[in-house]
Amino acid sequence: MKKYLALIMLLTISLTGCGFHLQHETEVPESFKTMSYISYDPYGRLSRNIKELLHDNDVIITNNNASGQVPLLKMVSENLSRNTISIYQDGKAAEYQLVLTIEAQIIIAGQQTYPISVRVFRTFFDNPAEALAKTVEQDLIENEMFKQAAKQVIRKLKSIHAVN
Repeated sequence: MKKYLALIMLLTISLTGCGFHLQHETEVPESFKTMSYISYDPYGRLSRNIKELLHDNDVIITNNNASGQVPLLKMVSENLSRNTISIYQDGKAAEYQLVLTIEAQIIIAGQQTYPISVRVFRTFFDNPAEALAKTVEQDLIENEMFKQAAKQVIRKLKSIHAVN
């Protein structure tokens, strides 16, 4: 029993000493606990994921920001592109790289604008023999990419808070 306790203590001390800590999902600074959200596609995958993360962090999303008193998270654009990485001998694409690019802005007090740019990369193997399976797999990969992009946008709020 003492060996296990000593091992756990040693492991804890070594992990603490190297700066390791478990990653918290996404943490929103106090100055962003009330904010407005504007998107060109308010019901799209990205907007749903961002609103869900904000809700999970107890952020109050207001619809009216005419006074400019609360920060505004504005989604400017999203682009999902597909680049061929490798091809089969017959010339058909064998592997793709999916690239999701998100452009957003944080507008604080109606004056200060901070741009946010997020890029998420994934590879996707195209098997022509399994057309239905590859479509489902690509949808799953894209949904995962949108979730990761939303998390990155929310994480970047911390850096904007540090600058302010």
